[in-house]
Amino acid sequence: MMKRPRPNLRQVSQRAAQFASQIKSALFMLLPLVALPATTTAQALPVATASPITTGFSLPSVAGTLQYAVSASQSLASDYFGNAGVTSSTNLSGDLAFITNSQLYPFNTVFSGGRSWTSSGQSSYDFFNLAMTQGIHAQRWTFVLSDSVNYLPDTASTGLSGVPGVGDLGVNPAQPGTSSTLTSQGVLTGFSTRVSNSSGLSIARPITGKTSFNVSGTYSLTRFLNSSTSVGNPGLNNDSESASMGLSHRIDARNSFGGSFAYSRNTYSGTTFGVPTPGFSSQSASMQYSHQFTRQFGISASAGPQWNDSGTPGSSRALSLFANLSANYSGEFSHATMTYTRSSNSGSGVVGGAISDSLSFSTSRTFDRVWLCALTSAYTQSSELPSATSVAFTFDTTVMGVQVSRAIVRNLSAYASYTLQNQSNQGAAAAVDLYSGFSNITGFGLTYSPTAMHLGHS
Repeated sequence: MMKRPRPNLRQVSQRAAQFASQIKSALFMLLPLVALPATTTAQALPVATASPITTGFSLPSVAGTLQYAVSASQSLASDYFGNAGVTSSTNLSGDLAFITNSQLYPFNTVFSGGRSWTSSGQSSYDFFNLAMTQGIHAQRWTFVLSDSVNYLPDTASTGLSGVPGVGDLGVNPAQPGTSSTLTSQGVLTGFSTRVSNSSGLSIARPITGKTSFNVSGTYSLTRFLNSSTSVGNPGLNNDSESASMGLSHRIDARNSFGGSFAYSRNTYSGTTFGVPTPGFSSQSASMQYSHQFTRQFGISASAGPQWNDSGTPGSSRALSLFANLSANYSGEFSHATMTYTRSSNSGSGVVGGAISDSLSFSTSRTFDRVWLCALTSAYTQSSELPSATSVAFTFDTTVMGVQVSRAIVRNLSAYASYTLQNQSNQGAAAAVDLYSGFSNITGFGLTYSPTAMHLGHS
């Protein structure tokens, strides 16, 4: 009988060390899975990075891509458009955005629109917004052509479309083009279908490596098409021309400053209770400063005197303050913007011009890749332009909206939203189709938003 050879102690120790090393490697591979929260591991959602999960429509961030979404929703509104009681609406809407990959001729467009069918005998309505920007780089010159047009049943409120409850809260692209007159949350009106268009051209050229010159011009118009008000006047049709020129200088990677001069003129083709509405013009000179604290957070400030000339006979030039202050944060999963604006404006079709102080805040954040929470709020106080014969008035407008979205499968998500609108007024005898009161709009629906499509060559 043969004896089994006794194992070499050195070999046993080497095999044990190899086995322990394999166990340790396996534990380190499993550790990230153990560390995941229970809510994440319980989700039956795909995790492939090639086709990320969507929580609704978002603007494309990569050149040469197109993003679109389709939403079906139901909304309930109380005292909306000044109508007493509760009104339900069925909404079908869509969003689309496209960015080219051309460096010499960059082009981008954003569209949002749809239709709302309302109950209780109220009027159904269509709505849409379309904005386009074309850039041209010619040697040291940069030209930017822009145009935006919208068709809305009332004053733009929240979201990309301006219509509350349709699921596009948290998508707020910067308006294309530049304007010398910054606008704030408009004065709320009753049901008055309107079409607005704004076209602009801006030109910039560097003078030195850190200093550049820029000039811009904008033409805008607003036309009211119908109204359900008893006075039979849907609003004041308005035409506005503006131009600005200025210099900007970059001190270093984080600081820059500049100065600009702007001029605007507003004219009205409508009447206020049968009386022609005079126009007005504004001029402003301002200094700008911006500072980038980190890659994610920065601030900018612009302020200076503004002179307003009313078209009323016997009135004189009045001096007021122009200001625009903003703070922006942009992280990997969250964004936030706070803005304060003081400037003259056209009056939103309600009055023949106003000076408004507006404070707005918007933010959005993604949680666990499948939850998106967005909030926007704005408070605006509008008062009469300084004039010897102007009628005193004050409008206080508050708009707030919140939306929570949750991915169901990779390209389909559900959302719920709530919008509050409140407006009060004093001395509004000269106003046309002015909304006064408190309204609530609750919306919920589904959004189909597939992965961005790549168009053209990268």
